[in-house]
Amino acid sequence: MRHIFISLLFALSAASAALAQDVSAVELQIERLRVQLRDVIDREAQLQDRVSRLDEDLRPESVERSVAAVGTTDAAALRARRREQLEREKADVAVQLSEVSAKRARLESEVAAAEAEAVRLKAAALAPRAANPGAAPAAAPAPAAPAPVTKRKAPPRKSTPRRRARPRRRT
Repeated sequence: MRHIFISLLFALSAASAALAQDVSAVELQIERLRVQLRDVIDREAQLQDRVSRLDEDLRPESVERSVAAVGTTDAAALRARRREQLEREKADVAVQLSEVSAKRARLESEVAAAEAEAVRLKAAALAPRAANPGAAPAAAPAPAAPAPVTKRKAPPRKSTPRRRARPRRRT
């Protein structure tokens, strides 16, 4: 009987150690995904900023100002070429922005799934400790506590990109 009890304790401790390693692996994965998500959000802000600058450059006054220094006999054709160039660049940036937005959505869902997995693993790690195999079953389950009321967060604003407090240092 004593050997069975010792082997049972050993098996439980090994299982809890394995679950702890799984939890730490999932937490590392969550951290890596969050880093990727921050990078994608920064890239998305850069692309949105670029789109707004291109919108500004596409205004007729800006196109006129950009080709004013170039001497030519056909200024209208030069302005048309500059406008077409800016429109192509804006279309390219818009495609990149849609790809980055899709990647952001994918990363957000992966972070949520990894966080749910971490919670599940933590609950599984705590479950053997909470359940005492030698205790008699409870007569009736305890009534569930009411769920706490939480306020919903407002959706993030997309109109203005985040700006850094200090300029980056070039090395």
